[in-house]
Amino acid sequence: MSDLNQLFKRKNQPSLRPNSRPSSSFSSSSSSSRPTLESEDSGLTGLTGSTGLTSRNNDATTKRIFSKLDNLQKMLEKIMKNQEKMQNDIKSVKEEVAILSYDQDCVYSVILESVQNLLEKIIYPTFDQFKETAKSFMEKSDINFFSSLGHRWEPFYHKKIRVDLTKKLRALRSTLCARVKTSIFEVCKVPPINIAAEASKISAWKKNPAISNSFRKLFDKVEEDKEDTYMTRIIKNVWPKKKNIPNLQIAWVISIAEIILNPNNENIKISKEIIKPVLLKNLNKIENNESFEYESDSPERLEVASKRLAAPKKSAVPERPAAPRNDENDDDDDEADEGDKAYEANETYETDEGDEYYNEIINIDESEKE
Repeated sequence: MSDLNQLFKRKNQPSLRPNSRPSSSFSSSSSSSRPTLESEDSGLTGLTGSTGLTSRNNDATTKRIFSKLDNLQKMLEKIMKNQEKMQNDIKSVKEEVAILSYDQDCVYSVILESVQNLLEKIIYPTFDQFKETAKSFMEKSDINFFSSLGHRWEPFYHKKIRVDLTKKLRALRSTLCARVKTSIFEVCKVPPINIAAEASKISAWKKNPAISNSFRKLFDKVEEDKEDTYMTRIIKNVWPKKKNIPNLQIAWVISIAEIILNPNNENIKISKEIIKPVLLKNLNKIENNESFEYESDSPERLEVASKRLAAPKKSAVPERPAAPRNDENDDDDDEADEGDKAYEANETYETDEGDEYYNEIINIDESEKE
């Protein structure tokens, strides 16, 4: 037993190699372990520094990328703005081409309708009345085109309508005035006179008894058993096929006849300034249903009438600011100037065959005649 115990004791003891030196081995292993830890620490420190450098490099790269993206965005916005501007420019060019190439026949139709309307309702329109009338008929004629003009209506009007409209109105008004004068000479059976006649010839013509007699009987019946007066006949001759003649036009014809046949003035050329006071008076008479009659030719009354014609600046007709006329050749008289295009009156005043005169000039009361 003791041997076995000894044996076990021996086996439980650690086996020692020969020449082994445990304490020195331990110390050597302990001493060698320290440099190993230091090298590991230095390796970790180097790895940490490398990571920080990489991180800084990545941040700089990211900033450069974002900077380039910002530049690209700005460039893209600039391109889009330029593209939008190009689109607007193209649209403007198309609109300009549409304006310049718009059917001239349609423009001419608008001018004709505007002229007829102005002659019936205004006769002597202002600049604004020209424009507003043309605008109204342009809108009625082609609403789509008119709507597309927008703020370009003004330049379109000035480029395509204004000058022709003004000339057309003045030419047609001159034609109608000439027809009125011809009708006066024919109905009243007085010798005609040229508007370019010398002052001495005009004075002699005015002193002709036939002129003063015609002036007195303008509102007398031509024949006792007929309703027509001389004035009615004159108007019918001007518009033989037109019915529903506007009151303004009737007053205009009466005014022309009264001015030309009045022996107490030297006027045979009709201008806006001369006719407007007389026109206003006659229009008021028609609208108020007053009768037309020969006014006494006493020196006092005729002198007043003569002064009124000679000094028309105090006209009672309300005026708007005068329109510029530098290129429109409109000096406000109704005689055609050299260079004006002549128009036939029926070009804008077409009437149906068989039309009858409708507006009636009230005959004077026989008891009031002198």
